[in-house]
Amino acid sequence: MNEEVKWYHRFHFGKKNRSIFDYVKLGVVLDLGLGALSLLPGVDRRKAFNFVDTIQLWTNNDFLNDYIIKNSELLSYRLDRMLDRAISDYKRNHGTNQ
Repeated sequence: MNEEVKWYHRFHFGKKNRSIFDYVKLGVVLDLGLGALSLLPGVDRRKAFNFVDTIQLWTNNDFLNDYIIKNSELLSYRLDRMLDRAISDYKRNHGTNQ
């Protein structure tokens, strides 16, 4: 009954290194998910991505964020959404209705 318990845990600081296969798996899952969501009436691919991206920004998922930044289509959706929001905030705060 005098067994010694050894605890070992390797701590990792910073970003986890991802392989190309991790990005491929994420890309397939994300593309299929966006495709499935866009089949719903009134939901296009951009709206489906904006929903997923808003959740991703809220949860701060670095892996998904890295993938989005490297994908030109998804990055353009994010930039369009953020620029539109910035323009509407500016108009609202400065009283312009143009």
